[in-house]
Amino acid sequence: MSLFFSSYYSRDAKFCVSTFFHNNIFTHLAKSLCLLLICVMGFPFTMRAQDAFRYSFCPEAPVVRDHEGNLYRTVQIGSQCWMAENMRCTSSPTGHKWYRNPYFSASQPEYAAYYATPMDPRHGILYNWAASMDLSAHQSSSGKATAGRVRGICPEGWRLPNNEDWDQLFSTLGGHKIAGEKMKEPSQMWDPYYSILRDNTGFDAVPAGSYTEKGLQDYGLQTYFWCADNFSRTEAWCCILYDYKNDGYSYLDYKCYGHSVRCVKD
Repeated sequence: MSLFFSSYYSRDAKFCVSTFFHNNIFTHLAKSLCLLLICVMGFPFTMRAQDAFRYSFCPEAPVVRDHEGNLYRTVQIGSQCWMAENMRCTSSPTGHKWYRNPYFSASQPEYAAYYATPMDPRHGILYNWAASMDLSAHQSSSGKATAGRVRGICPEGWRLPNNEDWDQLFSTLGGHKIAGEKMKEPSQMWDPYYSILRDNTGFDAVPAGSYTEKGLQDYGLQTYFWCADNFSRTEAWCCILYDYKNDGYSYLDYKCYGHSVRCVKD
């Protein structure tokens, strides 16, 4: 059974993680000491005890905090630093109006919305594209949303990944044909027949599904992550992982749909 911790944020624990992980000589000792601090003091993010030993945190940012105070684990994969958890804030970092679980309309993708589902907290929140990009209705409808380096709803110093970021991650993990297998969380949430997980990286993607006009879809089967790349007024790019495949793909989808958000360090 997995062990979870949820309590208050400790600056001492974060200092321990960020300081010791800079010195490889003391890596194992550091992880043990930091895990002890986490057990005693706690972190307000979902974390299993074995995670501290399973992969490498980003050296300069082992944890990151969003504008609401939520904390997220990070993981270093090649030269990139990624969040190892899905975003779960429920408000715009710049004060734009958001709508909670609204009625879907593919003809009105400019209204930023998020979709809270009573599922496993590790799945985070599902956002439509306007919310993930932290756009106002005017910005979205006027066509000012363009590809590039966009912070979106990510914490300061982080940004919403674009297609190039996802392609770089796939390449680091051996190509899109096998990258999806290595990005999945090693648990029974994914079909074990297709998710062998021989070389898990700590990215820990979970099959959170998507929110559409039919409600929550593909839960336990697929996961979608928004990209910062716009395609048209109604469509944008996202990254998709399948339960029944080991691939990782770029995919066009309707902006009004609710998908997960992961951030990459800028």
